[in-house]
Amino acid sequence: MIIKGIGSNLGVTGLSNPIPAAGAKTTGTSSVTEGFTQIFGDAISKVNDLQKQSDVAIGKLATGESKGLHEVMIAMEKSSISFQFLTQVRNKALDAYHEIMRMQV
Repeated sequence: MIIKGIGSNLGVTGLSNPIPAAGAKTTGTSSVTEGFTQIFGDAISKVNDLQKQSDVAIGKLATGESKGLHEVMIAMEKSSISFQFLTQVRNKALDAYHEIMRMQV
């Protein structure tokens, strides 16, 4: 049985090496903002896809198309855990933003 990490389920990539290499050229904060926006947007769409899959699985179970209750429960738990993870990431990002805004210059 293969167990994948949370990062692979949400489609969040690019976080394993957040510090650019010594010779890497950085273009400023706009690329960082675009990268974060893209990563967060991809994570949101992946969570949305998991929730849609869960809804489809529930519908199939309710109509009798699917007999596997365990598959429906797995789909529901996947969507629940991914949503909780995304919520925590959002909360941490907001906390960091508020902390930066409280800093005195």
